[in-house]
Amino acid sequence: MSRIMFAASVAGGFSFAALSPAEAQERELPDYLIEGVTVTTTRAPLDRLEVPRSLELITRTDIERTPFEHLADLLKKQAAVDVIEFPGLLAGIGIRGFRPEFSGMNRRTLLLIDGRPAGASNLATFDLANVERVEVLKGPASALYGSSAMGGAVNLVTRRSTGAVNGRVTAGYGSFDTREISGRVGGSLTERLDVDLGARHFDRGSEFRIGDGNVFRRLVGDDGATRIHPDGTTERVGPVGDGVVRDNSTHGYETMHGRIGYALTPALRLNVRGEAFRADGVETPGDLASATPFDGRKDLSRRTGELSLEGTFGSLSPTLRVYRGDEESDFYDLFAEEPFVNFASRMRTSGAQLQAVTEGRGWTLTSGVDLHDAREEGRSFAAGDTPQPPFAPDSRLSSTAGFVEARFSFADERALLTFGSRLDRVTLSLLETPLRPDVRADREAFHTLNPSAGIQYRLGAGLRVRGTVGRAFVAPNATHRAGFAAPTDWTGASTVFLGNPEVRAESSVTVDGGISLDRPRQGVDAEVTFFRTRVRDRITAASAFFPADARPVTDAGVEIASVTTYANASGATMEGVEWSGGYDFGARGGYDRSFRIFAGATHILRAQERIGSALVDAGRFEAAERLDPATVLDALVFGDEREVEIKSVADVTLNYGVEYDDLRRFSARLTGRYVGERLDTDFSDFANITDIRYPPHMTLDLGAGLRLTERFRIDLLASNLTDENYYEVRGFNLPGRSVRLNLSVDF
Repeated sequence: MSRIMFAASVAGGFSFAALSPAEAQERELPDYLIEGVTVTTTRAPLDRLEVPRSLELITRTDIERTPFEHLADLLKKQAAVDVIEFPGLLAGIGIRGFRPEFSGMNRRTLLLIDGRPAGASNLATFDLANVERVEVLKGPASALYGSSAMGGAVNLVTRRSTGAVNGRVTAGYGSFDTREISGRVGGSLTERLDVDLGARHFDRGSEFRIGDGNVFRRLVGDDGATRIHPDGTTERVGPVGDGVVRDNSTHGYETMHGRIGYALTPALRLNVRGEAFRADGVETPGDLASATPFDGRKDLSRRTGELSLEGTFGSLSPTLRVYRGDEESDFYDLFAEEPFVNFASRMRTSGAQLQAVTEGRGWTLTSGVDLHDAREEGRSFAAGDTPQPPFAPDSRLSSTAGFVEARFSFADERALLTFGSRLDRVTLSLLETPLRPDVRADREAFHTLNPSAGIQYRLGAGLRVRGTVGRAFVAPNATHRAGFAAPTDWTGASTVFLGNPEVRAESSVTVDGGISLDRPRQGVDAEVTFFRTRVRDRITAASAFFPADARPVTDAGVEIASVTTYANASGATMEGVEWSGGYDFGARGGYDRSFRIFAGATHILRAQERIGSALVDAGRFEAAERLDPATVLDALVFGDEREVEIKSVADVTLNYGVEYDDLRRFSARLTGRYVGERLDTDFSDFANITDIRYPPHMTLDLGAGLRLTERFRIDLLASNLTDENYYEVRGFNLPGRSVRLNLSVDF
């Protein structure tokens, strides 16, 4: 590896020496040196150094120089977050000790596109060709965005090209017969009209090979995981898959994106944008650690669009945005003689945002109203497209909210104070579901208020201290609060699922504080943050099971085999430290070139769930006649809490690297990721499901680029340089070393 970096430095020095004085004046400074970078995750555009919340930026340069497969892959390599990832385009993240999630409307990390809900849950379906930067807000954001922003929010800020029309076409080829071609164009067509357009085709034509080098595995961890049995005994289980070629692991996809901006007047702009993702026949390899891996295949699609009006009228900046998103997944039955789609899931979101930013001398006020609607449905089929009753009823979540956040600066603008709040009215609806006559449509509504406050003070010489406190929530799903379903089994007995209208939304309160140093002209940046989150009202299922000879009977004469309802009986506590820092040796030479080392990490000091037992006293209803299932809500019994470790959260997640840039022609970045121990559930043997503790792992990536001429550029992207056999979920091991070469033409 040292030879690679030495060669990169020599090549960079040669390209620098070959520049003329005129060319030297055209050098571009590194992203982190650019002053006045504005972020928008705060809803009011702010300089990033004026945000008291913990906020990380992944710039366009970071995106171009980091080898990654999808958005979750980029985030884990740049933002020190926890990840759940499977081969075959399925991934999600968790922030600050919240377990990573990849599906559903009720996640604990919110995904945004230009500050509005993305309308999708699977982070593996996002192409970043049209993204200018990624803003990662760590900590509660419900005071700004409502439900799901407990651990944080990820905001994809898309391109808005103006000026002369320009673009790029890129073609690439790499390991596992990977081929891709992409193109984009953007700029002003007239004084009033500007556009961004782009598309990408990606195809991994052959199965990938799992790593077998394992240099880091021998250095940072042992060769296996630890299975923890219910009786407390442990068992060492060795690694699986070293050097194995994974069957059923090819996939391809296409993406398109477009934006049209038009200045209606000098003070009012209209923007229309949309994007689409499509992947057919995605092969999904099964659990390598199981005797029955269950390979799969699926079709994925995602579409999103918005229309916005943005105005600037003196000190008032109003915005109106309407949006729509659709995420669809079709899963195949591969065991049939002729494979067919046997399950399909759909999530559809829509909404509107109306907000206004008002600025005065020393203060800014952001206020507005949000409307949001999300609908989830599933469909099941037998061979021949014959509809079957779906497992889960259709559901809907809608909300109406008003928010306000004020920001004040004082003490000669050294001190900044923010405080705000948001009131949400959330309606949960269980919907009539085709082929499920046992489902009773119903709805329940609740209100929740989520305040936040923050303070920051500039000590001088680039030092800042800051602190925030905020409340966040995640709405329950419709089944928890408004549900009633009573499917029958083969004996004709009913299994009742009953929502509890008294169930409260899961909520959290987070306090954090930190100190940072920003002296870019001296090449130094550093930050340390401590956080503590306490979660209340996690929802737990409570059940009663009845023996066959003592089952209660409904008015309709149907026997009840079991009843399940829900209650708030659990909580959690997460504590940790986040830090980041870097130093650029190029500062010594006045930035004639950049040679920077950097690192960032999240250390979880505590991530514990308090699991409270809840059940229904079955003895009160055995053999009862004409039983009304709703009466079981009066028979809830609660027991003592017990503490358990939160699953899929690493004790340490570390990103680090070194980067060289001659600021004109050549650049190279070597980055690594270390993930400490994690606890998870082992499903490799369904007859003996246990906990399992993963060993640490570490990977290394390389991105290098050389501008051959003014228009032509070549980039080398190498992932997992040391060819590690690693995984985010055991049994679903990820690719070993892969190399891709891209040739780009600018115009």
